[in-house]
Amino acid sequence: MNPDTEDKPFVDVRNLRVTFTGGKKPVEAVNGVDLQVKRGEVVALIGESGSGKSVTLRSLLRLHPPGRSRIEGAMRVGDQDVLALGTQALADYRGKVASMIFQEPLLALDPVYSVGAQITEAIRRHENVSA
Repeated sequence: MNPDTEDKPFVDVRNLRVTFTGGKKPVEAVNGVDLQVKRGEVVALIGESGSGKSVTLRSLLRLHPPGRSRIEGAMRVGDQDVLALGTQALADYRGKVASMIFQEPLLALDPVYSVGAQITEAIRRHENVSA
């Protein structure tokens, strides 16, 4: 391992603020989260329902609707500034650098398609493989 990157966090979130702006009044869902995770380290986010755990992690993948949410602060994963990623770089980042296992599996899988088709789609989206 490179000694220059050994102590550097792989995930580095500083002063993360997430505001949802789609309703009548803006909702500040996350206010000032700092999070650092080193390579190989396991971290658990624990808190009450509605405390911002999922909002924080969905922000790392930029999964919030751009026209109805505002993400502020700094988020780096590896050597990438997550907030600066363009469309193609964001698509490459998701699944290869960062991914998420959603806590509600019934909402993560679409019952209209087979589980195999959905898994195959995810692999084909992120890897250079044929059907």
